Amino acid sequence: MGKDECMVADWQAIGYEDGAKGHALSHLSNHRKACSEYGITPDMNRYEQGRLAGLEEYCIPSKGYALGKSGKKLNRVCKAPLAREFEQAWSDGLKVHKAKSQLRNSERKLKQQQNILDDLNSQIEDAEAELIRDGISRKKRKALLAEIKDLNAELADTEYELSVLEDQVLEDRDDLERVEARYDY
Repeated sequence: MGKDECMVADWQAIGYEDGAKGHALSHLSNHRKACSEYGITPDMNRYEQGRLAGLEEYCIPSKGYALGKSGKKLNRVCKAPLAREFEQAWSDGLKVHKAKSQLRNSERKLKQQQNILDDLNSQIEDAEAELIRDGISRKKRKALLAEIKDLNAELADTEYELSVLEDQVLEDRDDLERVEARYDY
């Protein structure tokens, strides 16, 4: 806050805004510190009245759910009777966040496995192209055949792991849909 803001501050309105954002009472110390440079002290009573009114706007289940769904930490600023429903909604939102995170993690692993598969296919193609090249020695041809055999074995393992990851992604998508369908905020 600047000097002009401190001089004309409506502490109840500032408290309301802070409460509506879910700020703890300790947030007043930020205003106090900013205004102390100009010899102005916040009106604690008006600030707290405004903050409590703002918390009534903040401490609703839909905001708690959105907070949890975004993976944000629970700020325990809500008072009874609003606290219980707000915190439950946050917990429900957090379940959705975790399910989404699990899906993203599975999708990331699937993409990595697909990249490995693509790389193996490219290596096999290169080795096969080298194998049929004119003027290649018998020793080199044997080495290439052994390399292709090893790459094909690795490819089979990678394809199996890819199918497991594809199943995991489908399972995680279903789980996310089930979790989201459970809540209506």
